[in-house]
Amino acid sequence: MSTLELVNAAISGDRDQAILNFNSILASKVSDALEIKKVELATNLLTPQEEQNDTTENSIDVDGTDGTELLSEPEPQSTETEQN
Repeated sequence: MSTLELVNAAISGDRDQAILNFNSILASKVSDALEIKKVELATNLLTPQEEQNDTTENSIDVDGTDGTELLSEPEPQSTETEQN
C-alpha cells in the first residue's frame, strides 16, 4: 500500500479502505524502524566497552575549566565601611 492509495481512498470517501491503507503504511514504517534499531543494538553489542565510553572520559566543560573551583569554598567578601 502506498500513501497515494491512502489519499485517494480518503478523497473518495472510502473510510474502510483508507483505514486499511493507513494501518499498512504505519506497520511498514514501524517494521523498518525496528529493523534499524536491531542493527544498531547488534553493532553496539559487538563494540568493545572502551570505545563506547571514550566520550565521557574526555569531557571538558564548555567554559574550559575542569570544575575544581566549584569544589572549593568561596572566599568571603571583604566588608569595608566608609568612615567620614
